Amino acid sequence: MNSLAHLGNFFIIGAAVCSSLSIIFYILVWRGKESYRNLARSFYSFSASFVVVALLTLVYLIFKHDFSVAYVYSYSATDLPWFYLLASLWGGQEGTFLLWIFYASLMGFVLMRTAKSYEKGTMVFLNMFILSVLMIIIKKSPFEISPVFHAEGASLNPLLQNFWMTIHPPIMFLGFATAVFPFCFALTALVDRTYVKWAEAARRWTMFAWAALGTSLVMGGYWAYVTLGWGGFWAWDPVENSSFIPWIFLTAQVHSLFIRRQRRGLLRFSIFVTMLSFWAVTYGTFLTRSGVLADFSVHSFVDLGINQFLIGSVIFFVVLGLSLLVYRWRDIRPEASYSTVVSRSYIVTLGVVVLFVGGVLVLLGTSSPLLTRFTDHPSAVGLPYYFSTMTPVAIAVMVLLTLFPAFRWNKGLSRPGMLMLSGGAFLITIAALLIAGVTYKIIYLLFFGSAISCLLTNALVIVQSWRKGDVQWGYLAHVGLALAMIGAAVSAGFERKQTIRLPEGEKVAAMGYNLTFASLENTPKGFDCHVKIDDGSHPFMAVLHHEFPRNAKGVMRKPHVEKYLAYDVYVAPVNFEQPEDDGPGQLTIQKGKSKELDKYNFTFQDFEITGHQENEPTSVVAVLKVNHDGQTEMVRPKLTVTGKDVSETPASFDSDRGSVMISGVDPSNESVLLQVSGDFIGAPQIVQAATLTIELSQKPLINLFWFGAMIVFLSGILSMRERRRRRSEAAAEDVLPEAEPVEETTVVAPVTSRALN
Repeated sequence: MNSLAHLGNFFIIGAAVCSSLSIIFYILVWRGKESYRNLARSFYSFSASFVVVALLTLVYLIFKHDFSVAYVYSYSATDLPWFYLLASLWGGQEGTFLLWIFYASLMGFVLMRTAKSYEKGTMVFLNMFILSVLMIIIKKSPFEISPVFHAEGASLNPLLQNFWMTIHPPIMFLGFATAVFPFCFALTALVDRTYVKWAEAARRWTMFAWAALGTSLVMGGYWAYVTLGWGGFWAWDPVENSSFIPWIFLTAQVHSLFIRRQRRGLLRFSIFVTMLSFWAVTYGTFLTRSGVLADFSVHSFVDLGINQFLIGSVIFFVVLGLSLLVYRWRDIRPEASYSTVVSRSYIVTLGVVVLFVGGVLVLLGTSSPLLTRFTDHPSAVGLPYYFSTMTPVAIAVMVLLTLFPAFRWNKGLSRPGMLMLSGGAFLITIAALLIAGVTYKIIYLLFFGSAISCLLTNALVIVQSWRKGDVQWGYLAHVGLALAMIGAAVSAGFERKQTIRLPEGEKVAAMGYNLTFASLENTPKGFDCHVKIDDGSHPFMAVLHHEFPRNAKGVMRKPHVEKYLAYDVYVAPVNFEQPEDDGPGQLTIQKGKSKELDKYNFTFQDFEITGHQENEPTSVVAVLKVNHDGQTEMVRPKLTVTGKDVSETPASFDSDRGSVMISGVDPSNESVLLQVSGDFIGAPQIVQAATLTIELSQKPLINLFWFGAMIVFLSGILSMRERRRRRSEAAAEDVLPEAEPVEETTVVAPVTSRALN
């Protein structure tokens, strides 16, 4: 199958060549030579087709288990089910780069057919982006041949063998890919000097990128919550932030384009923040995939030798965008973004500024390892930095969202009763928290007061608009944000947790629960600890998975989350201790070590994990060397798993005078637990029980965060759908849904503070 790998490299190079030719011919079209348009489109189609076929080739190699390809070996294995094999496509850097331009290439066909007068410029810049990523893939190809033959793959990291791995990365890279399209429109507008109309065409792409990237952030948070075992959904990790930063700027971008539609305000800023959103994507890609965060983030990828290409790509697009913006700066003369501070337009403008500041603050914190890299002590900022900077930002955003419905767009207070209601809710919330003794910290009082006010006023608008038959979906996003903020603050600030040691078989009382480490069950990839937890009314069994990855050291521990409407019970394994003294015939041997029993010396050499197609038995074999009487035997006791049934197959030695079987494995120190049988084994003795250490926590209102986050991004989807419906109705009536003044190709109307009608 190596010929397919070489063919995959050919497809990548072919895509780069065709993309380059498409750039050349689109530039000629842009310069007025319309006859080259079909050539430009054809070469783009060839480039996109090559990218699609390259991705399908890699998928085929993964499913055919061609471990001669280094990427296939590194991220797949024969015992993975089909959905994890598919997830292997984006399990490593090379695959995610290919997925990134796969999305961009396919969406380029939509752009080519819908951009109309913007097709020439946007396709030039889109091709430039695709070509920049293709150059990275050419440098480090997913079709690279491994110099060593492998009969089995290294497989996906156990933490990645999760349902969310199958959908979170694809949606995240869909958001990343979509973020380039508003950037292309902004650059084209600068070149063509069309500073108003571009934003309406780019708005759909912006909303889609915002919704896709935001949805992936929530999915990633939930994935971390149910898999990593540290009990949270957001750790302000630099790699997490690298996706969060573009989303903040996209949120500012959405609202700046909104102001632009209402008043032609923020024309310069809307172009800048549009470019900033895309720059944040490319910069985040550099941070996470260059290896510079290897010492500061558990999510960071290793350096593949592509740093120069990553840095070059970031610098190229930043310089290109800034140069055009500076060159056209004086030519862009927008009208004022607001007529008076007593208006909705002012509130939205202020909100855009707050979001922009928040994005910059996260960007600075995330970049701290890079900014301090050349000092004696490079370091990353801690959680206090983000709490102290982003909590005021969150409060400011919620206060502005509370005020927004009460004012008119141009001037004046339209709903004084709503303003009084929100103020009353703010004061009552703070008073209730103080009287109940929940908290006395001013920052938290302001946070909860503003969140409740935001929730109340925006929910009221939703109800009123629903009664009129014209639901305002944007307000639904504000409601979701308030709910998510309340859920996040309560679950983190009022969490109860305790670290508990559980000797096997003993009942331990803690936090109102009776806990019993009931049993330990061997699995093909490690072992499961079963902990019975009973509060007197809702008993449940927490199954805590312990797995050790193939070709890697250490143990992967997975938590158990028991969900209730008002809270979650979160059980995270911390440590597992086997008794130090082995019982009669019991041996605990680390990999590469030996132990004596009577005249026999047992050496544990390695595990052989075999298995194989789905629904077929999986086996764990311990390779043992047994020395006795000057002789050496190799024996292989086996543990076989068929469905939920586990059976042990002992191996005999010394002419059947003894036998040995696997009774357990301990991945934390790469050891095997053996039970040896024979006449030379002494009488049974009392064996000390194993001990499991867990962290038990109760997280109030955590589900309010997930529910609110889902509402936020659902509202984005509904807004796009409603916008599309209105455009279709307007097109059917042969009128524009939101007519704008005719735009000249030079400048727009001079700055004025006069309210627009």
